[in-house]
Amino acid sequence: MDGAVVDSEGLIWNARWGASCIDAYTPQGDRVRTLRVPAKQPSCPVFVGRNFASLLVTSAWEGMDERARAADPHHGRTFILDVGARGRAEPRVRIGPA
Repeated sequence: MDGAVVDSEGLIWNARWGASCIDAYTPQGDRVRTLRVPAKQPSCPVFVGRNFASLLVTSAWEGMDERARAADPHHGRTFILDVGARGRAEPRVRIGPA
């Protein structure tokens, strides 16, 4: 698992590193959806756009040799997915003295 975000209905969207997919889980941990991503190592999903209606997912090439990179031509790209869910704004956090 590599990076997660929660949508407005409480589903947890998680990038499954090495498996070319994003999974959505209930708060109880039941997987309810799996979306394919055109890169082997998806990472760091985040809801973006107007009303947080799109899921942005990065992908990585970390740990891939030349052969693996050639076999995964979409490594290192960013994807915007229409997942039929809406995210929510992340809370503002201030670290340090007020």
